[in-house]
Amino acid sequence: MRFCKLFNKKLLMYLVFWAASFYAGLEVFSRTGDIRTIDVIYTFLFHVPLVIIVSLHAFLLIPNYLAKSRFWLYGLTLIVLLGMAYPAYNFSFLLLSDWLFPGYYLVGVYGFIEVTGFAVLYLILSSTLEFGRSWFEVLRSRNKIAELESEKRVSELKALRAQVNPHFLFNSLNTIYSEALKKSDKAPALILKLSDMLRYVVDKMDQEQVLLEEEIEYLTHFVDLHKERLNEPDKVHFSTEGDFSGRKIAPLLLIIFVENCFKHADLTDEEALISIQIKQEAKGLILHCKNTVYEKGNKEEKTSGTGLQNAKRRLDLAYGGSYSLDINQQENLYELTLKLGTG
Repeated sequence: MRFCKLFNKKLLMYLVFWAASFYAGLEVFSRTGDIRTIDVIYTFLFHVPLVIIVSLHAFLLIPNYLAKSRFWLYGLTLIVLLGMAYPAYNFSFLLLSDWLFPGYYLVGVYGFIEVTGFAVLYLILSSTLEFGRSWFEVLRSRNKIAELESEKRVSELKALRAQVNPHFLFNSLNTIYSEALKKSDKAPALILKLSDMLRYVVDKMDQEQVLLEEEIEYLTHFVDLHKERLNEPDKVHFSTEGDFSGRKIAPLLLIIFVENCFKHADLTDEEALISIQIKQEAKGLILHCKNTVYEKGNKEEKTSGTGLQNAKRRLDLAYGGSYSLDINQQENLYELTLKLGTG
């Protein structure tokens, strides 16, 4: 179906080309100023060999040899094709004219060099049109591919963001429920923080970039809610440094790294800790996470989980090569440093 569509476009282009050439030929061969029947016939016969040469070149040589980089075959057949120009010209005026127009006496006035020159000229003109058409087709295809790639990238980003849902939701609700049973004054504030977080996820998920200040506020609520569940919340250190105003970042990206700190942390020892530092510098944003880990945990599960793979894929899609992610896994300590540019 696509081949037929392209073929029809190409055929239409050549029909317009020959119509323009025929009109120009009539103007040249009509020496009296008035177009007579004999002028139309002569112009027709003159175009017969040119149509044969150009058509063979456009529909046979270019797609089968030139387009497939078979340059030797293309060069040889092109020479043969040009050699056919003068015999085809003689055929048109000596045989075809008597058969189609027996009442007219028509004689070709051009010699071998002139006819070959006309053939070369028409091949150059038609090739220019053909290559121009092909170039626009390629450009259109590239734009379409780029558009599809962009749509795929956006869809994949949305799918990855959709996976970044607060895994701690039920635990947070249980914490809030416990505080509510105790009629604690903390319950309304915790509900408000959780509500703000969920609203942020819903509102910002489909955006390409969000304000860094909003992202940090989301992380702050996340840390606060987690600290409410811990027996020793003082072991969690969360700090920010720098001027975040006006800066932008891909939404719901940092949460994966922060969440991993709480997911894999071991806070049972006296020296156990979770440390999360976010710093804005002139060159960009730095996120440094550090936490003690389970002594007998599954190292592969900690370092290669779905969440981390998700984050790396999102970094590739959103920032390309303009970020660095360093992970240092020791026996009982896990450190992660992320550096990326913020617009």
